[in-house]
Amino acid sequence: MTSTALGGPAAPDDGPPPADLADHLFRHPHDPHRPLVGDLTADETRRRVGEHARTLREQGVRPGEAVGLHGPNDPDWVLALLALVRAGARPLLLPAESPPGEIRRLLGLAGATRHLDAARPGAELVTDGTPGAAPPGRGVPGTVLLTSSGSTGAPKVVARSQRSLLDEGYRYRRAGLVRPDDTVLAPVPLSHAYALGWLAGALVAGARVLPVPARAVGAVHARLLEGATVLLAVPGLARVWARRRALTEDAPYPALRLVMAGAGYVDDELDALWTRALGIGVSRNYGSTETGAVLWGHSGLPSGALDREMPGVRVDLLGPDGERLTGAGRGELAVLLEDGTRHPMHDVAERDDRGAYRVLGRKHRGVVRRGARWVSTLEVESVLRQAPGVADVRVMATGAEDSDDRGLVAEYVAADDTLAGPDRVMAFARSALASYKVPDRFEHRYRLRRSALGKAQADPVHHLRPAGRPRTGPAAVVAGALSALGLTGPLTEGATAAGLARDHGLRADVLPLLLDTACALGVLGTEPPTGHPAPADADADAAADAHAVPDARADAVAGPPSSEVLALAELVRRGPAAAPATGAPLPTEVRARVDGLLTAAAGAGRARESGDGSGWDGDGDDEPLADADRPAACLVTGVHGPSVRLGRLAALLRPGGLLVVADTFVADPRVLPDEHSRTTVVDWLVHGHLRRWTPQEMQAALEAVGLVWEATEAVPGTAHTLVTARKPA
Repeated sequence: MTSTALGGPAAPDDGPPPADLADHLFRHPHDPHRPLVGDLTADETRRRVGEHARTLREQGVRPGEAVGLHGPNDPDWVLALLALVRAGARPLLLPAESPPGEIRRLLGLAGATRHLDAARPGAELVTDGTPGAAPPGRGVPGTVLLTSSGSTGAPKVVARSQRSLLDEGYRYRRAGLVRPDDTVLAPVPLSHAYALGWLAGALVAGARVLPVPARAVGAVHARLLEGATVLLAVPGLARVWARRRALTEDAPYPALRLVMAGAGYVDDELDALWTRALGIGVSRNYGSTETGAVLWGHSGLPSGALDREMPGVRVDLLGPDGERLTGAGRGELAVLLEDGTRHPMHDVAERDDRGAYRVLGRKHRGVVRRGARWVSTLEVESVLRQAPGVADVRVMATGAEDSDDRGLVAEYVAADDTLAGPDRVMAFARSALASYKVPDRFEHRYRLRRSALGKAQADPVHHLRPAGRPRTGPAAVVAGALSALGLTGPLTEGATAAGLARDHGLRADVLPLLLDTACALGVLGTEPPTGHPAPADADADAAADAHAVPDARADAVAGPPSSEVLALAELVRRGPAAAPATGAPLPTEVRARVDGLLTAAAGAGRARESGDGSGWDGDGDDEPLADADRPAACLVTGVHGPSVRLGRLAALLRPGGLLVVADTFVADPRVLPDEHSRTTVVDWLVHGHLRRWTPQEMQAALEAVGLVWEATEAVPGTAHTLVTARKPA
């Protein structure tokens, strides 16, 4: 294990240390003509940051005031952050995907009443306080406020001082992970502590930083071809990028020297995938929102392993009584930072004779005692993701936290219900894991809750929101179904999906979809109501009465429930009926684009089309076809229904064949900002179409059945998106 003596940050020159990241920007001797943030040179960056800071002060931003920062992953976000710091504010970093209602809630949590939208020109603040929120907070100017990932189900605000951020930036520079001549490509959410630490490292080193939207595979590919040297990733996205790269025939990326994955578990399979595709493996780092990065490791290490301390940090392994362990062993991680503060990491790890750590998971949650053995849920998840047909998986412990023999349950999303039935997934687990690591139960889910970085999120407690007047449209259908199921009473007090399903005999895989949709429409919330109505952005009909209070009778159905309400309630009780999807006729623009793809892929071969691929002759599980008899291209237009079998479609294609998915998608089924998305999601529910893939999740599902994702494109002027994947030759 490499270790470095503790010490504060060095100054960029012989003067005193910089006060903050913005101060460092203005004092660092950058090449004035070299791009520093995006395509902006250092001089242009300084000018715009200075102008924005003056504009913020003119709008009354006072030293220590908490001000939210919201916007897409792009250079303007970086400029806005530095301007807020320069103006003396305390920036509250809001996730880019946060809808207006969540922005208000997080502002209230931090005691803020306004935020800066980085996508709007001119650094104009938006006043958006939550009724009843605390008055604007005061604190140390420049302190950055981060929201936690919500993995515990209770998001919190974590404060990082400028000294802390500069310390982390110098760790990256001193470790050689970022150098002055680097171009750091950052397609990870800038509002997350992992990306913020790398941003500090790039600014400290004088390197160029290139923020691009998370999941923008095309932009990542283009920037790497242009000469980016460092690529930041999270494990899930790293898999997508490597598989996309393996399919291209472009010249190797000319300057890429480091691929670093954080905020997740890097296993052997991911490392090997990158090595095969590009000849460069995946390095990994580890830390927390409070501490920043504290450990890292080169590619080639075993799954979950890290073998280097970040310079300036001491990592300890603690025994049951808090004593420092020496040599190899297992214990809880703690770190001593540059300023002398000690932080427990709340993770259990193993240390080998060489001093390398393998992080097993969160204490009590990620590391489970089963008899005389310890099991890492992260390891089990990593293995189960390789099971045929498994698109996503989450492994959780059951039983009392202090038990010596806890249970394990695996919740998973199947790309194909036959290929990834519970018995088959269990058989795979038994073939790939020691018996004591195999979960006791395998439970099918249509969707798992995850953050923007892919971290699993705890199922929330749902609360009925007040209704100032009768609900209409999609919200009325959802509210009526909750009433028909007898759930409005329990939801007035607050209840989880698991508890409601257990107590009322409802489908545990379907009910969460109804509750998430109800939250998106403003019928439910995930925090106790405050006596104010749901925000208008969630559903216009939910904001009628400023003095409404939750009442189980508010959403009671007056008169006979509609056929839609009855169908939705029956769906939650009994599950979907396996009816083949016919697929709606494609709009002219979509049809033209699809025909071009099918013709190019099929050539002299044949192409097949269907709503969901069911009912095709000659494609049964026990009827293997010769390659010459298989279609060279397939079109599917209804992938959200219960009958779609992506595994069958993959088996039907000839090697090298193309699958084209042409359907409507919703960017995030838990955030429904417009009437089209609300109507679409509720219509899916009513008709039993429970596979609410986003385009990104569609990619993962296609890869889970052995296809290689090729492209995703929205068809201009329509609501359709095309997702294409190819069967390996």
